[in-house]
Amino acid sequence: MAQDDANDEDRLSFPQLVKWVEMVTRAETEQAMRDMPVSSSQLFVLVLLQDRGEATSAQLARMMRITPQALTTLLKPLRDDGLIARRTDEAHARRLLLRLTDKGAAILARARKLSPLVEDKLLPDFTPAERATLKRLLARVARRFDEG
Repeated sequence: MAQDDANDEDRLSFPQLVKWVEMVTRAETEQAMRDMPVSSSQLFVLVLLQDRGEATSAQLARMMRITPQALTTLLKPLRDDGLIARRTDEAHARRLLLRLTDKGAAILARARKLSPLVEDKLLPDFTPAERATLKRLLARVARRFDEG
C-alpha cells in the first residue's frame, strides 16, 4: 500500500486488506523468528495448545483451517523435538490428545518476546489505544471461527 494513499480502505475489500496485512505480518514474523527452531505455523500450534491445554489433531487442523495431512507435517518435528506430547484420551480410547511440554512452553515464551518488536515495526504510528483496539477487533473476528 502506498503510504500517501489514504483511501486504500475504500479501494480494497476487507479480504484484500486482511490478506495484505497477513503477508506483511508473516514476512516480518518470519524475519524476527529466523533463529527460532520452529516455523510460524508450528508456533501457532504451540499457541493453540497453550491456549486450550489439550486438543486433538483434528481440532487443531480445523482451528488452523488446514488439512489433517498438512497438520501431520507440522506436528512431526514438534513431537520429535519434544515440544508437544500426546496421550490417549481416557474417555475416548481411540483419541489422542496433544499438549504443550515444558520445552514447548519455553520456545513459545522466547517467541512471545519477539512479538513487541514485530508489532513496533508494523504499527509505529499507532497509539497504544489504537493497537489495543486493533487487536481486540481482530480477535473478535478470529474467535467467531474458533473450532476449539
